[in-house]
Amino acid sequence: MAKTGGFAKFSLGESRNGSVLLPTHFTTAAAATAKGHKFGDLVKQYATKGSKVTDENNIALTDLMDGSAMAESDSFGYGTRASATGDAHPLFDGGTLNMTDAETLTLENRLNTAQDNGNVLHEMAFSIRGDWLVENGLYDPETKLLDQDKLKRAEQNIVQDLFNKGFKLPLGESEDDVVWFGVIHQDTDHLNMHLWFAKESRETRPEMMHKSGEPRGVIDFRAKKRAESQFRYELESETVKLDRNKLYEAVGEYRSNLKSDALYSLDHGAKYAPDLKKIFEALPQDLRGRWKVGNTSQLVTDEKSRMGPANRHMNALVDKLLANELHDDYQAFREASLKVDDSMTKNHGLQHQGQAKWSDTQDARLRKEIANGIYRQFNETFTESDDPDTKKFHKDKQGNFEKIRRAHGIDTQTKEKPATMQSTPANLKKLNRLAKQMMQGSKEEMQRARKMAQEVEQSNHSQSVSDESLSRHL
Repeated sequence: MAKTGGFAKFSLGESRNGSVLLPTHFTTAAAATAKGHKFGDLVKQYATKGSKVTDENNIALTDLMDGSAMAESDSFGYGTRASATGDAHPLFDGGTLNMTDAETLTLENRLNTAQDNGNVLHEMAFSIRGDWLVENGLYDPETKLLDQDKLKRAEQNIVQDLFNKGFKLPLGESEDDVVWFGVIHQDTDHLNMHLWFAKESRETRPEMMHKSGEPRGVIDFRAKKRAESQFRYELESETVKLDRNKLYEAVGEYRSNLKSDALYSLDHGAKYAPDLKKIFEALPQDLRGRWKVGNTSQLVTDEKSRMGPANRHMNALVDKLLANELHDDYQAFREASLKVDDSMTKNHGLQHQGQAKWSDTQDARLRKEIANGIYRQFNETFTESDDPDTKKFHKDKQGNFEKIRRAHGIDTQTKEKPATMQSTPANLKKLNRLAKQMMQGSKEEMQRARKMAQEVEQSNHSQSVSDESLSRHL
């Protein structure tokens, strides 16, 4: 960073750089003591407005990206320059935006206590680009006015989360165990908000100790990036947040519509029926009912995957859809995604080599959702829609998906359930009446059968008498 020779003369036109950067550094108590430094001396520098400003006071910070311990240097108190503030009481902490002389003295004593207890002093700096300050209404380049109160409150709001989640355990063992303060520097090309903090009581927890016997000084990288993101969100204007949310909503709306339109086109158009048939026949049949892309971000197409052959046909079909029927909506989806890329570049700077762009991840998500939607239609048996007015896709009973299922021996016809008589009082009476009639009918049948048997018996008896008479006559 370079000094500008005055206050609030920040560089503009640097939109390709990150909006907020957060370099870090730490100094152990032993290293500071060996060089004759006291943690509390940092506070004294701001009480002495005539302190000399030298290049050594403006050393660039080393960003701890990999969690390895940083070699100690002479950068202790690198950001301590009273001439960079322009305020009579520039320091602030969790309780006030402008610390009084008495509060500053208490702060000095607490920092020295932290050093006496062998703790680490952490130093951080929020480096903020001038264009971003203007965009969010924090800085007026014409009047050189800077909204320091809002900047300080943003830092107050995010530090506790950093203290709690930046290490294996929360840094403080009680509510007031962490001592911290901050200050704003305005005399460089970027605005710099410096932050110092240390644990006050002696550290004895094994999880927080380095193998050297001193407390650990490295802050978790993810916690640092989260603090950077939270700080930026605290300061963004409502207009900027609203515009960004509209972009995200547009991308989500395009993706949802593209998925539904793709499934509708495939189900109702004869053009893509051969493609669907080809995909279905390439699916592993022993996985029927469980076909899906899987947990990968993209469709796996290699030979080792059992879904590989079907996924290759699927990719070709999705490409064809997006290039033809869905071309216009797909281009609008891509344009909205690229605008989000631009917004992220303004906030985070240029991406690292090999890092996927947000727009590319959204494109892969769209293709995966279309593919899973197609597999789901092959998996599921047809059911009538409960809500015909919904925008959600529902396949047709005579559409391509069901035709392919039936052609390959999957019975999708629902069997009608036999009608059942409800057990109402009226029905019970009817059943009882029928039962009585059946019983009465059975009795009558038995009586008729008995009468017929008697008649047959009498007839047989008469026949035997006649035979006997005839015998005697002869």
